[in-house]
Amino acid sequence: MKEGFHVEDKGAIRRITLDRPDCKNGLTPALAENITDAIHLARDKRVIVLGGKNGAFCSGLDLRVAIEMGPQLLANAEEHLAGFQRLADAIVRSPAIVVAAIDGPAAGFGCDLALASDLRIASERAFFQHSFSRIGLIPDGGGTWLLPRLIGLSKALEVCLLAERLDAKSALELGLVTKVVSIDALEREVDALAERLAAGPPLAFQRIKRLMRESMSKPWAQGQADEGQSQLECLRSQDCMEGIMAFFEKRPAAFKGE
Repeated sequence: MKEGFHVEDKGAIRRITLDRPDCKNGLTPALAENITDAIHLARDKRVIVLGGKNGAFCSGLDLRVAIEMGPQLLANAEEHLAGFQRLADAIVRSPAIVVAAIDGPAAGFGCDLALASDLRIASERAFFQHSFSRIGLIPDGGGTWLLPRLIGLSKALEVCLLAERLDAKSALELGLVTKVVSIDALEREVDALAERLAAGPPLAFQRIKRLMRESMSKPWAQGQADEGQSQLECLRSQDCMEGIMAFFEKRPAAFKGE
């Protein structure tokens, strides 16, 4: 275990689990950098699972650290903010499919971590909360970009301006989470999803993730051109041939990312 989080590798899956029970898995600048490194070092993995122990996903910045740092935090605000943004960016740009296992609060920057992930499974007691406005701040981990795209502009404004909780049931109704399960079933459901994704075609998955992530800022013609180029790359891969052979032989495909 590294300070504040665990990293566990199982085949093509890397699980990164926050473990700071005294602050609902709040982050420090150093911890954010270390998790970013753990994501970058998982480039050979097909799936990354982000989660938290102690009945919480992540409560955002550990405000005790902010108080301890005092004026030093503001003096180095650009550096610290860039460090947190690098973590969200690492999730979005990772070639792996990132699954967030959300139990309890995903608050502040912790909410942005969940939003940056590709898929989200929540426990019944999970909730999302952007409470930045209560202290005169704004979301800073991509929340203002991600949330409107995930749940629509009007609801995103409501969540951020009113700083109220979005519970698991509401998140499911809005399509923000894939599934809501019992607390006891969360790990099992996430593991099953991660294993299913890990068995899929990594070359195709990587391109689907990248093309969809980029689609919001591209004109139609550019999107079509990029999609066509990516499809040609997939058509010429060994994975495509394996998938076709597996289909006709009525067996599971063994994709190798080649």
